[in-house]
Formats: sequence, C-alpha cells, structure tokens
Amino acid sequence: MTRYPRRLLRFALAAALLACTVPAVQPSAQGRQATQKQKIDEAYTAQIKEHTQDPRITTELVDHLPASGTVPSPLTFHGRIVGTPGELTYAKDIHRYFEALDKASDRVSTWSIGTSEEGRDMYVLAVADAATIRRLEKYKGMLHQLSDPRKTTEEQARALFGTAKPIYWLTSGIHSTENGGPEMLMELAYRLAVQETPFVQQIRDNVITFITPVVDVDGREKQVDTYYFNKKRPQGEPRLPLMYWGKYVAHDNNRDGMGQILHLTKNVTKTFLDWRPTVLHDLHEQATYLYASTGTGPYNEAVDAITVDEWWLIAKTEVMEMTKRGVPGVWTYGFYDGWTPNYMFFIANARNSIGRFYEVMGYGPENRTVTAGATTTSREWFRPNPPLPTIQWGPRNNTNIQQSGVLIALNHIARNKEMYLENYWIKNRNAINRGRNGPIHGWVIPADQKRKSDAAVAVNDLRRQGLEIHRAGAAFKAGSVEVKAGDYIVRGDQPYRTIADMYFSVQSFAPSNPRPYDDTGWTFQFMRNLTIRDVTDPSILSQQAALITADVTAPGGIQGTGPVVIVDHTTDNNLVTFRFRHQDVRMQAAQQEFEAGGRQFRAGAFIIADADRGALDPTLRELGLSGFAVAATPSVPMHELDVPRIGYIHAWQRTQDEGWVRLALDTYGVPYTYFADTTLREGNLRQKYDVIIYPHVGGTAESQVAGIAMTGTMPLPYRKT
Repeated sequence: MTRYPRRLLRFALAAALLACTVPAVQPSAQGRQATQKQKIDEAYTAQIKEHTQDPRITTELVDHLPASGTVPSPLTFHGRIVGTPGELTYAKDIHRYFEALDKASDRVSTWSIGTSEEGRDMYVLAVADAATIRRLEKYKGMLHQLSDPRKTTEEQARALFGTAKPIYWLTSGIHSTENGGPEMLMELAYRLAVQETPFVQQIRDNVITFITPVVDVDGREKQVDTYYFNKKRPQGEPRLPLMYWGKYVAHDNNRDGMGQILHLTKNVTKTFLDWRPTVLHDLHEQATYLYASTGTGPYNEAVDAITVDEWWLIAKTEVMEMTKRGVPGVWTYGFYDGWTPNYMFFIANARNSIGRFYEVMGYGPENRTVTAGATTTSREWFRPNPPLPTIQWGPRNNTNIQQSGVLIALNHIARNKEMYLENYWIKNRNAINRGRNGPIHGWVIPADQKRKSDAAVAVNDLRRQGLEIHRAGAAFKAGSVEVKAGDYIVRGDQPYRTIADMYFSVQSFAPSNPRPYDDTGWTFQFMRNLTIRDVTDPSILSQQAALITADVTAPGGIQGTGPVVIVDHTTDNNLVTFRFRHQDVRMQAAQQEFEAGGRQFRAGAFIIADADRGALDPTLRELGLSGFAVAATPSVPMHELDVPRIGYIHAWQRTQDEGWVRLALDTYGVPYTYFADTTLREGNLRQKYDVIIYPHVGGTAESQVAGIAMTGTMPLPYRKT
C-alpha cells in the first residue's frame, strides 16, 4: 500500500467517521418498493439494461426509468435513451428538450443565462416541487439573506435554516471532448421531475436543483459535428481531432475563474451572484471510474476550513454509498490538489459556497474494453473498492455511475439542508469577522497610480465578481497607508472578502509539497502590475466612503492648450487601443524622458503634432487616459509610432494558446490577418505584413513544420460551410 503523511490519514479517517454519523441513504429495497407503485417505462428500462456493459456499474437509482403520461422522456423526445452507443446530442437539442420539460411539468423551469461569443444561449434548468418552482424568487431572496450576516442576525438566520432551500447547481460540458455530462443531465432532469420514490421526493422537496447541461455551447456543437463527420470516414482512416472548441480557447476555458474574460465564465459568475447556490458541482471526464473531488492538498489558504470539511463529507458519502451498492472504482483524494482558484467550480469556493467536481470514465460514445492503469487498481484508504483491472465500458456505464453519484449527493444535501445552510451563513460571518479582527482590515487601490486606467478596469472586474468596493470621500491615513479622496477601498469586513484574500495575498507554495497540479502563484496586483496596499489599521472601516454601484472609468481627456498633445507612456493596456483606434493619425514616440509644459514625461510617450483635439479627446476620456496639450513639439529624440500590419499564424496541431493571444488582440481592438501555417509556403510575407505573431504551439520545431499529416481521403473540416 502506498504510504501517505499521517496528518492526511488522520484527516481522511475523521472525515469518514463524520460521514458515518449522517443518517444513511434509504436502502435499495425500500427504493424499489416505492418504484413499483409508479409505472415503469418498460421500453426505456429495457434499453438501459441492454446498453449497460457491466451489471456492477449501476444502482437501483438508475437501472430503470419511471413512466409519465405528460412529461416526455429522452426516448420520447430524441428517439433514443441517454447512453445509446454511437450517438451524441447537440446543445441546441438538449436545450429544446429542457424547454419541453418546462412546458410539460410544473416542477421545472428553464431559462437562458447568457450567450456565448458565437451567439448561442447557455441554459439553466431548475427542478424542485411545484410550490417551490412557483416561488423561486422567494427562495433566492432567502439565500441572499444568508449571504450577508451584516444584515441578517443569527436569530433571523436560524429561522431561515428551516425555511430556505439550498440550490445544488450541476454544470457540465465546459470541456467539449468530455461527452457524458450533457447527455446524463437530460435523464437526471426528467427523473427529478417525474420520479415518485421517497428518495427523489426528498430531493425535490428540500433542494432546488439547477442544471446547466452545456457550459461551452460553441464547443459542444463543433464536437458533435466532428463526431458525426468522423463516423462517415472510410473504414480504417484515422478519426480527426476537434480543431476548435469555443471561439478562442479549448481545455483552458476551465482556467478563467480569476481572469473572467470568456463569456461562459462571466455568465456562470453572474448567475451564481444572482442565485447564491450552496453547491456548484462541475462534471468532467478523465478518471477511472468515478472520482469525487477533495484534492490531496495543500488546500487554498483562503478557503474556509468548513468548506474543506464539506468537500470530504460529501465525497466520502458518495464513496460509501456507492460501495454499499457494490459499484467498484468510486474514490476520492488521489487526484488534483485544491490549491489553485482558477477553475470554474472555484467560483463557489471563493464565495463561501461549496465548489466540487467529478472525473468520470469517458462516455465515448462507443462501447469498449477498458484496462485500468497499474497504479489505479490497488486498494487504498481513499479507494477502498478500487477499479477492476479490465471491464467492459460504454456510454451507459458513464451515465449510470455519475447519475447515481449525483443523486446520492443531492439526497445527502436534502437530508442535511439545515446544516449546509447554517455552514454557509457561518462561513460568510467568518469572512466578515476576519475583516473586523484583522490582521488585514482592508485594501486600498490608489486611483491615481501610474496605470490608472488599468486600476479602474481591475475595480470593475472585481465588482463583477461580487467584491464590494468603495471610494474614499476624503483623504485620511490608515496606519502607514495614505489614502486620497477618490481612492478605491476594499473593506475587509464583507462576506466575499474571501475573494480578496485569495487574489491579493502572495502565495507561498512550499517546495516540500508534492508536485503541484496546476499554477502555484497568481497574485492579482503582480499579474496586472498594479499597486494594492494591505491595511492593518481597523480605522479604515470607520472612514467615509461610498459604495461603488456602477462601472468606473479613470479620469481622462486632454488638459491644457496648444496644438501638440502628449499622451504619457503609463503602460496602461488601453494605450494600444488608443493607437489602433486612430490609425490614420501621425504619432511619434519619445525615446527618453523629457519635460514639456512644466510636466515630466516618460520615454515612450506619444507625441501628436497638429492634434485634432475634437477627435482624440472623446477616445481618451472613454479609455481613462490623459493627454496634455502644449505649445510646441518637445525637443527630444523620437521615432514614428507606426501602425503595423499584423499577420497572425495559427497551427492546425494546436489552437489553444493562439486563442488566448487572439482574444487579447480582439479585446483591445488590435486588427490582424488570421491565417494557417500552411499559408507560409506562399511566401511574400514582407510585402503583406510588418509584424508576424506566431503563438506557442508546443511540440518540436520538426513537428511544427510538419503539422498534421494528410490522412485518408477526406479533408479536415473546422467550420460549417
């Protein structure tokens, strides 16, 4: 047996004991008796049995489907059951099915939570008892009350523990090549709406289940297109990969939790802040057979200790209950660490809710033989019933195992809803108290710092993520920090100060730790080259400051008089936007520091002679940049600040990293010509471009030149024609 540190072993055993103190899920026989009172969909159930490749990979929770005379099943709607080999469902058709459930059942409501970069809708479906669905706004309000102990007293909170309902938000399809979650969630939605077993009724009566079946809707449609294209390829020809997922990035779309530049991340965050779900559970595919997340540690230091306990309590409940049902290969601990907060599900952990995920053996959708790796079949304390050396697997196995796990988790939350709601309120109170008790009582972001435009952008980004930010009404001193009127203040005594702790602290990933799973450092102000000052004096909490309720822009525009305008080189990102916005305006760049009009300017300052003030001033105001008008062109060495013709190369073998760079160019309004590396053979590049950007591709120089070999007789499609 592999050896593990004693402290981790003690923690896991304690978590397991805690899980054992919770009343057990209803025995399977009891669940079957209740099922027998409700008519079974015989055709659907027969296909479940047919497509399940190993009888050990199922439970009484999912080995059948209840019948309904009014609510369409996936078989009725799509003409096939979930888990049918050789079939995948487009996001648009999953959403149509959700709309049909909404129309047919008063236990269901569905709506769009925003659109993707390519204009497709992202959806959420809510399912609960009919009375709860009619009063969703009321229950939303209760969770908002529990989110802010500054306004909700302990007495009021205790009353809410019994009347409020946790929201358990299931998401999937952020990774387009992981096919199973979007399929399974259709069947889960139907089952939660229709099934009348006590087990499911308990979920429906005590939990509001949210389901977002496809997070990356653009990538899902391309994935299904690619799958069906490959099915048409002649026998023996290689199956070609998914070239593009979303408009910009692929797998890294699940690394946008802090930067939040992708539409999908913004939509999830906006919805999270609107509804304040208790759990955000993201479904993935990679592990053997079902991994329920806890991570191995070290855990992110800003995450409340209660949240860590909740990770373990839920995961150990899932492992134990699936093991009781004889399902092999359900485990926890031995994957991922819990340190980096850039994942989508960490949106919950950073806001005092519970963020977690599954990794499930792949959906396929073909049936196949799976041979487990040598390191995954040993019996360990975190894997008491390990995967088998070899098993027959298929899409229905994937559906059975993860749907069973999700139902167990939902039922566990339903039976312990008061505890989880109390934990949520306490975690929010803990965050507030950290600000009151210190040592850090708040943070100051100077408004007039060198990169004042980027500072304003950062304030807007943080506000959109839920952090409250105030503006100082007058100058004051808090400890050693001088605060000017207009400076941005992040109070430490707010529920979501967890975000500030997570972002503004300097990470220290000890070299003695095991190899990290992901990034080890991400300090917000270092990444953005901004000044943010910790405040250790509690007097900052009593200073006059107004809550910012709308986006801010740094003061900008042209000051002074004269025909020459100088825009200082502050290194604000918006400087590039300003230059490309005015491509036809002649600008020069100073090659060294200089003085003009009684003001010092840095090397790199933009110098615009015979400036059209009426054209330039509105742009500078919009972008939060300052221009200074002077009487004459300064005497300083300078060169033309030309506008280059940019050629942008992408390689077919990897489009992920170039997507991030392309997104940055689009964000700041930098024009470019986008072409594949195969175009290079045409030559004459100098006649067309002044600059060529070739982002990181990976591989070797030889593989980059070779690209993807021509395979077979059919060309590779990467867009619909």
